[in-house]
Amino acid sequence: MTWAIGIDTGGTFTDVIAMETSTGEIHTLKVPSTPTDPSRALLNGLEAFLQAVPGATASDISFFAHGTTVATNAVIERKGVPTGLLITRGTGAVYMARMSRQPAPSEMLNPNFQKPAPLVANRFTREIPERVLFDGSVELELNEAEVLTAVTELVEVHGIRSLAVCYLFSFMRPLHEQRTKELVRQHFPQVRVSLSSDIIPIIREYRRLSTTVLDAYVGPTLENYLSRLNAGLRSRDVGTRQVFIMQSNGGLMSIKVASDNPVQTLLSGPAAGVISGAYLSKLTGLLNVVTFDVGGTSTDIATIVDGVVTETNEGTVAGHDAAVAMNEISTIGAGGGTIARVGADNRLKVGPDSAGARPGAACYGLGGEDPTVTDADLVLGYFDPDYFLGGKYKLNADLAHQAVRKKVAEPLGLSVEAAAAGIITVINSRMEGELRLCLISRGFDPRLFALVALGGAGPVRACMIAKNLGIEKVIIPPYPGLGSAMGLLMTDVKHNYLLSRLKLLVEFDGDSMNTVFETLVERGSAEAEAEGTDMQTLEIQLYLDLRYLGQGYELSIPCPRGSITPAEKESLAMQFHQMHLKIYGHNALEKPLEVVNFRLVTTARLRKLTLTSRTPDVLPSLAAAQKGVRRAYFADEGGWVDTPVFERRLLHLGHEITGPAIIEQADSTTVVAGGQIARPDTHGNLIVTLVH
Repeated sequence: MTWAIGIDTGGTFTDVIAMETSTGEIHTLKVPSTPTDPSRALLNGLEAFLQAVPGATASDISFFAHGTTVATNAVIERKGVPTGLLITRGTGAVYMARMSRQPAPSEMLNPNFQKPAPLVANRFTREIPERVLFDGSVELELNEAEVLTAVTELVEVHGIRSLAVCYLFSFMRPLHEQRTKELVRQHFPQVRVSLSSDIIPIIREYRRLSTTVLDAYVGPTLENYLSRLNAGLRSRDVGTRQVFIMQSNGGLMSIKVASDNPVQTLLSGPAAGVISGAYLSKLTGLLNVVTFDVGGTSTDIATIVDGVVTETNEGTVAGHDAAVAMNEISTIGAGGGTIARVGADNRLKVGPDSAGARPGAACYGLGGEDPTVTDADLVLGYFDPDYFLGGKYKLNADLAHQAVRKKVAEPLGLSVEAAAAGIITVINSRMEGELRLCLISRGFDPRLFALVALGGAGPVRACMIAKNLGIEKVIIPPYPGLGSAMGLLMTDVKHNYLLSRLKLLVEFDGDSMNTVFETLVERGSAEAEAEGTDMQTLEIQLYLDLRYLGQGYELSIPCPRGSITPAEKESLAMQFHQMHLKIYGHNALEKPLEVVNFRLVTTARLRKLTLTSRTPDVLPSLAAAQKGVRRAYFADEGGWVDTPVFERRLLHLGHEITGPAIIEQADSTTVVAGGQIARPDTHGNLIVTLVH
């Protein structure tokens, strides 16, 4: 037997899913997260799997992939290492000025809004005498003495442990950046160096600079984490070369490549859930979906249109811009562990801070005294305290009542039930607002999308929120609480490479274009080989980013491999005109086209987890799946309702459950609202439909 393992680390729990590669047999489990050292939770999850499956050994693991929030949290919590920045003399305002954009729509009405402070303060930035021109020619050679003076002060006086280097037009001629790195390595080998010409060699100075700073800021933290994880795997006899981490673009990369490119992992955790959503979209035939991934600390939302994940090269993480390919994901601080309190204005506030894994919700009995969303859910009857995570963790209902009563009910003069209902109303409203904004800001009507509920808390909230938004269908997969872990076994190894070369298309000769592409192909092939890829199966797709001369944005056009002839250039131009017309409603056939970027995407296909069809020969009665009746609170139904409770694993195609209802399973709980019907499909998904 050989196993493929996917492990996703969340703020509260770490999820493990294992697939036996020859039979497709699946095992799932959850272990508590260890925020002080996330690698320990992954190793604990691996050990728990080996103990749970008789006969399984570490040497049987042929594939290991994981998603992590290490890089994300380092930025959000500003816990990266002290970082310095070297830039071309005269460009000191680029990073500080940023892009002078207005706040995000969700912040437009916030009177206390402030831009996040830069990750590298002005006092840690040094301007270096050197100058490369737009065409790659050198106007001023690098002043090596100034480099050493600047770096010596940053390291010895200010304690800098990582360095970002972003010189003007280095994507055209990287020699000055490369020489700077050589000097730093020679004199300060302990300092990590991130070069913009390695990380993101493209135009638009600010985004290139910001991305390089992000890479430098999180680099040592991620390297240390991956080093500990790799050592732990090897000490446990996990010998496979295929040890991967999820990237922000929804593809996997080896942990060795990730150590060299940490900025690619900024959305490692949430991206895997989006992959699950894309798979479920195609499986159910509901091609327009929005993923709703709710964990203990946050909610991640992403749109999938016509079965395709929405991607961007202009994403942000905690207000810091990153020009790397990533799934377009919106994140808010709202989850099961989100803390409720009464504010100074005597109004109920929920979040964005979370109780996390430790101490966690009050009902965990680990010392937490603040009421959380999970505590409110328990008070309102949505959870069975003896069946949380399949009975592996017991919840203390008395502690939940006590926390809600002391911190919310008594200060507001409410009953405990009314206070808990208020907490749920506020958290649902926050989630509804973000969902609506994510769709409407892109011109989409929420009523034309289905909602995919993921994460341990996703199915608890999803049906109520869908009902309030008029969303017709909610998809709840067989293992919703392990949605991101599932996604790790549903994707491929994928890498993006870019290089800017600005020139009119008609003036760019085919040989020069082929040379640029071959440079990218050589780099992509070398990394694929280092990751253990079967080179015969490696897929390579070339793209050319084009724009009308004078435009500020470009479109990516697929480009065939091989020699680019004049006829091919005409074909590329026509594709651009057609795409521009389709996207923007107009084009300009008479305008000259400018080449902006050469782009390469490599894909190594992997064996994937699939949900198999399961239909019993004889349909058991629905009564056999009902565990009992529990009083639960549904505001739309007037308050407390005697609510039927069902066991998820006993539900099959042909069963129908009319809400209000509660459906329990080991990794999550589904709360079906009134006016909805839940029906299992042939693959074990629950499809919850709004009844008109």
